[in-house]
Amino acid sequence: MKRTTLIATAVTLASSLMAGAAHAQQQDAGNIALPKAIADLGIPDATVDKQFETGIEGINGYVVSVETDTNVLYTTEDGRHAFIGMILGEGGMNITQQHIEEHMGGLPQAQMPGQQPQAAGNSGFSAEEEANGFELMESVPFYAEEGTGDKVLYVVYDTQCPFCTRMHDASREVLDEVTIRWVPVGYLGEQSLVEAAGIVESDEPLALMEALKRGEVSDLTTTPGAMEIVSQNSQIVRQAGITSTPTTIYQDEDGTPRIRRGALTAEQIRSL
Repeated sequence: MKRTTLIATAVTLASSLMAGAAHAQQQDAGNIALPKAIADLGIPDATVDKQFETGIEGINGYVVSVETDTNVLYTTEDGRHAFIGMILGEGGMNITQQHIEEHMGGLPQAQMPGQQPQAAGNSGFSAEEEANGFELMESVPFYAEEGTGDKVLYVVYDTQCPFCTRMHDASREVLDEVTIRWVPVGYLGEQSLVEAAGIVESDEPLALMEALKRGEVSDLTTTPGAMEIVSQNSQIVRQAGITSTPTTIYQDEDGTPRIRRGALTAEQIRSL
């Protein structure tokens, strides 16, 4: 594990989502209005693939795509707020994961990098950008390291990202073959920032990551210093051009830096 104290300010996409939203009325895929909170951000090519009933009073659900990334997004019934993140029900049930499996599985975007990683050598980054990205990863102020293998992987990780959880689960099989440096960021809102800061602050960050993944942490407090470190992590990752999680940055067998977006399986991790 690596720690240092840096002062920086992170501006995350999710913080902008709280600016207010207009409830979309159309239901047919391809003809659904973009929630105003997202439209107001001015993100090119953002589209709504589907609107769905969440089963939660006062909460509407959407599947939204931005370029190559797709995610579930929620709005309040009055249309004033939008948010991305994990909704947990009674007994720790991951309702968001259920929504993802039910409403994203049949979409063309189900094969996009948010769920399925692109092939090596087709990252969408130039060789120069990949080299710069790897160099920037080596400068992040914090990562939580595990594994004993010679190959080192930096994985940009958001606790509220279900695909990050999927990759974290898959990596349990290969920790004797690779070394993984989990780089926590706060991309998906306030809860992401708080939980990432908790990981930074923890004496056992890997154990806390596991507990957060299982929904076993109900009360987490952080310090301004830890939040600053998460902000710096997020800022450096954005400088590398990485705007989605999980993203893996590594060097291949001949030392060439590579960037792969999306949740990797155990076998895919072995093949890097």
